[in-house]
Amino acid sequence: MTTEDTSSNDIQRNMTKERRKEWRKNMSDRTFSLEDPPNADELNISSSSIRHDQSSLECRLEHIPFYSWIESNLSLLRMNLVRRGLNEQDINDKEQTIINHLKTCLQDLNESESKENNLLQARIRSILEECTHLNRLLKLDYSIEKIENDDLSLFEQLNRANDLLEKINQVLKKKLEEINQLVLVEEKLCNKLDEKMINLDTEVNDMPYADRQDILEKHINDLQNLQNERSSAIEQARNQIHEMKIELDLDNTYNQPVDDSQVLNLIDGPVHLIELSKTNVQRLLNISNELHNLYQANRMKAEHLVNTLHALYERLNLIDSDRHIKLPLDKPHRPANLILLEKEIDRCKELRRQNMRTYIENIRDEIFAQYEKCFYGREQMESFLPLYSNEFTEELLDEHEKELEEINAYYIHNEQLFVNLASWHEVWAEYREFQRQASDPERFKRRGYSAVQEEKQRKHLEFTLKKVQDTVLQLSKEYEQEFGHQFLVEGVAVQDFFNTEKENYSQEKEIEKARKQLARGQTPTSTHSQANIKRLEMSTKTPGRQQTNIGKETEIKPGTPFRPPNAVHKNIK
Repeated sequence: MTTEDTSSNDIQRNMTKERRKEWRKNMSDRTFSLEDPPNADELNISSSSIRHDQSSLECRLEHIPFYSWIESNLSLLRMNLVRRGLNEQDINDKEQTIINHLKTCLQDLNESESKENNLLQARIRSILEECTHLNRLLKLDYSIEKIENDDLSLFEQLNRANDLLEKINQVLKKKLEEINQLVLVEEKLCNKLDEKMINLDTEVNDMPYADRQDILEKHINDLQNLQNERSSAIEQARNQIHEMKIELDLDNTYNQPVDDSQVLNLIDGPVHLIELSKTNVQRLLNISNELHNLYQANRMKAEHLVNTLHALYERLNLIDSDRHIKLPLDKPHRPANLILLEKEIDRCKELRRQNMRTYIENIRDEIFAQYEKCFYGREQMESFLPLYSNEFTEELLDEHEKELEEINAYYIHNEQLFVNLASWHEVWAEYREFQRQASDPERFKRRGYSAVQEEKQRKHLEFTLKKVQDTVLQLSKEYEQEFGHQFLVEGVAVQDFFNTEKENYSQEKEIEKARKQLARGQTPTSTHSQANIKRLEMSTKTPGRQQTNIGKETEIKPGTPFRPPNAVHKNIK
């Protein structure tokens, strides 16, 4: 080798050493010389405590031989290239190529391992998310935060996540078994009742299983209640149908089409085999209601026929031997009895035609009695002109029967009002009698007399009288609102009737006072004394419900309503 070559090699070595020094200088404080590596005590670190962070610049002890090998080989490469005669730029390019290739290999390897770690972390997160979801659905309190811990390796985290998921799945399995059992019960009830099941899978996917179980249990409870209700309704309907079969004298078809075997099975078939569907329940209820309506119609018809026959018997004055049916008749609504009643009524109508006068006169007695119950006045009674006719024809009979039917309906519709009016009359008569006795000076000499008791009775009568009067006024207002005209009592408005009764009573007291003054030879002091004296002297009776017998200490009783002379008859045998 020539001197020039030797000096060139020395220059190359020196440049390499300079680059090595520069590289060592750029290392961190914990770097060290590769030619003379320090031991672990000098570095104050242990290989087990060094972190696996790829971004760290620390040089691990176990990697020193590898770094030294790379450095030696790069030096050897440079020497070979210098010996070959390449210039510094080419040598640097080749070194850079090798370094880039090494970097690329390490980067590819790191990316591959990083991807593997990411996949593993994604799997762990997926499992933990599933655990979190099931935790919420099952309302569990299993801890998940302790699994995602940097102190644990990814494999350890994965194993713990799988263990937790398996533990939760065991709880889920038990819960699903409970829910499936409820679904089976629900399905059985729905099939029995022909109802729809609750589809929890499509409607409430995000609902906790406990809530799903509660919904199923509530639905099952509702279905059981519905089953009991429908069973009770079917049983009640069947019983009523069988009862109506007897009351209506029906055959085994129950007035239903003979070929409708399904309906007949619902009525007479085994109860446990009947589908408790809404349709079947409704069909039975419809049949039951239809037969019950027919039964009620027969009862109303029977009641009408019995009343008609009873009225015919009474108006015809038939004795028991002349009556073909003994009233009251047992179960008159039965079809066979209805036929008997209709035949007997036809027979009595023929007798009525033969005894028209007696029959119409008996009806008139009923009309006058009903007039009295309805508190009719004289003008109201006289407004029904056929009541005073002496031409006893079928037409006259029809008019009387129509009038009696109308007055009966009038009384029934306003019965509460008439009852209170009658009660007012009773209290009013009692009050007047009390006032008469309370004005007697001899009462103080009677044994057991008590002024306190007398005042107490007075207040009680006044309170009762006012209460009944207010009730009558209120009922009369309701009547006027319903029919649009006044309710009349003895031909006048209710308030006028009360005022007139009280005014008449006041005048009667003045007349009584004037009579006593005249009896003692005194001149009456009343402002209406002349009118009272004239009235006292006349002492004539006037038509009306109540008549006053002045001077007689007798109880005042309601009289008979005005009846024209030509309406009075004698029974013709």
